[in-house]
Amino acid sequence: MHRIVVSALVPPTPDARELLESDSLLLVPPGDLPALVERLDGRAPHILLLGEKRHEPLVRQHAALASDRGCHVAWRATHHGPAAIVLMANQIAAAGVDAGIAVVIADRLIAETWSGAWTPSVARLEHPEVAVGQHLRSWLPGGDGFVVTFSGPLPEARLVGRASAAEPELRRGDVYGAGIGRIPAAALPDVLTTAGAASTVDLPALALDVRGRVGVDTAVELVALPLEQRMELPPARGRCSVCDALLFSDTCPFCHVRPAVVDPQGVLA
Repeated sequence: MHRIVVSALVPPTPDARELLESDSLLLVPPGDLPALVERLDGRAPHILLLGEKRHEPLVRQHAALASDRGCHVAWRATHHGPAAIVLMANQIAAAGVDAGIAVVIADRLIAETWSGAWTPSVARLEHPEVAVGQHLRSWLPGGDGFVVTFSGPLPEARLVGRASAAEPELRRGDVYGAGIGRIPAAALPDVLTTAGAASTVDLPALALDVRGRVGVDTAVELVALPLEQRMELPPARGRCSVCDALLFSDTCPFCHVRPAVVDPQGVLA
């Protein structure tokens, strides 16, 4: 089995590092380009980088620097928020699986995790796009704010009182967030309905870059991981001829090469 180090490229806090960091999980600020390669220190030959879509150019630069140091690097940049990035990275690192399987788990979590926020205003929200009326409503006093979905095929912002389950509709575990108490009581049922969850958990260590993601300091970023943790892997296609990671797709997610298929006579097919 080829060990992997997972790095969440988010602006970390001391509390988040104390709770989540380990030999197989590193939290690295997106803009600190030397930090990742300095901290890798030969931990593992395979690296999986998870970052936010708004930081994709920086994620690519981190990947390039780690590749220059001889690491085999795969990366994903998604519209999930920073709290979702660190919780998904923790799940992947804790699985303790081959590097190739870790990428499959990452793709499944990215697709099935719900992430979003409760926010009093969407006036400075860049993703998802919001309607003109929602912008105007943000400037008016009163109301219980909005529940925003970052993830899935239909990201959107809904005024509290107009909740519907986010796609994909799945059963999820608790909704985690830092500062759940700031969410108005009227908005909590909307949060649970949108996330497909039954309860909330206040986790102060998840107080990350909410202004950078939502645009206001008073927003509460929220995450709900899929409740079903077991998954059926697709058939393996052998191992990469370059980095030896298990392959589950046409090309290696680390080396980006296609495996050579050999027939029984030893001739390349």
